[in-house]
Amino acid sequence: MKTVRWSKTWQSSSVISDCLGEEERYVKNVENLLRSDHTIPFIARYRKELTGDMSTDKLYKVKEQLNRLDNLTKKIEKSIKDIEKLGVLTPNLSEAIAACTSATMLEQVTAAYKPGKKKSKSEQARNAGLGSVAEQLINGQRVDFKTLVGSHAELMSVKSVVDGTKDILIDIIRTNKFVLECCERASKAKNNFMICSKSKSKQETDEKKEKFDQYFDFKRGVGSLKHFQVMAINRGENLKALSVKIDLSQNGIHAIKRECTKVLSRVLDNNLKQETVEDACTRLIFPMVCRRTRSWLTEAAVESSIDVFADNLKHLLLTRPVKGINIMAIDPGYKHGCKVAVLDHQGKVLKTDVVYLQNLKSSSGKDSRFRASDEEKLQRLQAQLRFKTIAIGNGTACRETETSVTKMIAEKKFCEGTQYTVIDERGASVYSVTPLAQQELPNLDTNLRSAVSLGRRVLEPLSEYVKIEPQHLGVGQYQHDIAQKKLSSRLEDIVSEAVSFTGVDINTCSLHMLQKIAGLTKARAQAILDTRDSVGYFHNREQIKSIKGIGPKSYEQCIGFLRIYPNQPTKNSDETVEYEDVGAAVKGKRKLSSSSANSSKSKIMRRDVRFCFLDQTSVHPESYHIACVLLREQGLKQEDIGTEAFVQKIKLLNPGDISVKCSEGTKQCILNALSQRTDTDYRDQFARPIFKSTVLSAESLVVGTQLEGRVSNVTHFGAFVDVGVERDGLIHTSKMNGYTVCLGNRVRVKVEKKDHKGIGLYLLQVL
Repeated sequence: MKTVRWSKTWQSSSVISDCLGEEERYVKNVENLLRSDHTIPFIARYRKELTGDMSTDKLYKVKEQLNRLDNLTKKIEKSIKDIEKLGVLTPNLSEAIAACTSATMLEQVTAAYKPGKKKSKSEQARNAGLGSVAEQLINGQRVDFKTLVGSHAELMSVKSVVDGTKDILIDIIRTNKFVLECCERASKAKNNFMICSKSKSKQETDEKKEKFDQYFDFKRGVGSLKHFQVMAINRGENLKALSVKIDLSQNGIHAIKRECTKVLSRVLDNNLKQETVEDACTRLIFPMVCRRTRSWLTEAAVESSIDVFADNLKHLLLTRPVKGINIMAIDPGYKHGCKVAVLDHQGKVLKTDVVYLQNLKSSSGKDSRFRASDEEKLQRLQAQLRFKTIAIGNGTACRETETSVTKMIAEKKFCEGTQYTVIDERGASVYSVTPLAQQELPNLDTNLRSAVSLGRRVLEPLSEYVKIEPQHLGVGQYQHDIAQKKLSSRLEDIVSEAVSFTGVDINTCSLHMLQKIAGLTKARAQAILDTRDSVGYFHNREQIKSIKGIGPKSYEQCIGFLRIYPNQPTKNSDETVEYEDVGAAVKGKRKLSSSSANSSKSKIMRRDVRFCFLDQTSVHPESYHIACVLLREQGLKQEDIGTEAFVQKIKLLNPGDISVKCSEGTKQCILNALSQRTDTDYRDQFARPIFKSTVLSAESLVVGTQLEGRVSNVTHFGAFVDVGVERDGLIHTSKMNGYTVCLGNRVRVKVEKKDHKGIGLYLLQVL
């Protein structure tokens, strides 16, 4: 057989544009940027004009779709080569394969041609010599089937000839480009129905009944199905608790039949035409459309679940830090007591201990060992180490510990102004046994390390959370039903975004923070820290260029997220440090000690020793010349960057006030960077922990009670809120009062329902 030429009938940017509803020119720009190794944090901040100011969420979706289509292209190429080797590739089949825009569609088109698979009926018929007969029929020629009887061992009757010819015609219909497009449209019709019923499996358990009983008699149009319902139904089906089927709309059925009939429009035998179309639809095409409907429903639900997980993780990572305080962290427990760690404002461990605060039975039935002297121990710790803030882990014995702490506050056993917050424990135990924890806290028991981690989550949450694999933070739903590689990739991107947008001080940051910066890897980050440790503090961003492993692309991607603040100490007392008042290149010399002249790294570091005040901002070095022109024209000095007077004057400007010719996006980016005070933290716009001094109980709640709480988890069907009682309450999506909430938001809610199943809340206000 001659080689069949083929080419894709679609462009990645066009498919992604249709899928996401974004302008194709912007999608194409993003594609070009990603293919040239630009990172999403860099694109989102410094290339707004090329993306139409796409959000990071949209950029992630473009990236994921691009990866999907790249993988699909490879699969298409492989499928065509494999089928060509079998000698059955036709122009019609090649065109159908090249038109596939999803892996599911490709699987359906090529299912019958997989190497090693038993020959399909159409392939057997072609081998019997009926291929030309089918072509004659499609071209409007008459065929006498009787004359073909006995022409092949498989063709010993008129019926076998007719059936074989129909099989080939069905295959032609099934792989027709226009039929496939019609099937794709029909699969996404909103008036298709998903029907669920109780499975007839004998493996039924009471747990399955309780979890999935609401779906035992369930029928819903796919257009009104919620993502969490799709995930729940899929799980129920996998556990053999549910039987699921798709009921296609009549409009879709008729449309598919019409398109199939068009393929055979020139066939003269109407009975043969009708029978072939009916058989093709009933036996192959309608089941294929139903599978495609299930597939895209699952794809959308999985994507939504990843979005929920990623958004929750982002808000958890960007929790506003509580700065400048000492803190006591308590990891609650029954039998083994409450692990206590007191930290200073920098997270340094001042004291650790174990105390027993509960006089009650644990879930195992064993009495805990309450000791009044332990309350006195906590009082002495507060007197010695002067903390007024307490962080309590939300795990086992949390509420009992919270009750004990509030009792001590009420009885004035703690000093006036003492308050506490309940902090999420997820991932703390995982961190406590990692090599990093052993390196940071070598002399502490693993349980005490967990307490230290809880305290640091209040003082510097981002720095603490990035030490833990994001999957272990568990702020999502159905994450175990999602492809872990895809979930992990997205969550790692979220971590990089959070760290990059927050920015790091390159002269004080740790390896686990620095390696998360866009454009850096662990090896590159380690090279930067090795240079810092051996030579001394960095004085300007220009010095980063000379570090081995930091090439032009890495430097471009990471440098805008690295900060260098003035007044850094020098390593050698005889070095003279000066300040530079230019933006583009930082040059100059200083007096060097003779003892340092032998080190190659010292030569690198001491080549440029003047500070550039723009290095403490998020202005990218590629735009320093623009920023300098702006400051000069406005009569502002670089050394005043971050001061109140400087910030107020910058806030009065708009992009039109910058005379240098450049994009509006670049101008706005510069103004945004220069309008931040020196002490501004990117995380200031996000929620901070809720502090309190009293505790409630679920028994004390009545319908109508108004409470303040913190959103602890967001799902497809609503948001869970910690209102300070034994269990979190749920705000169902129908009770959101028009608001949209994120993890960590402080909210005012009203109790609408309380029973053995839980607490139902109505959202009154996002605070």
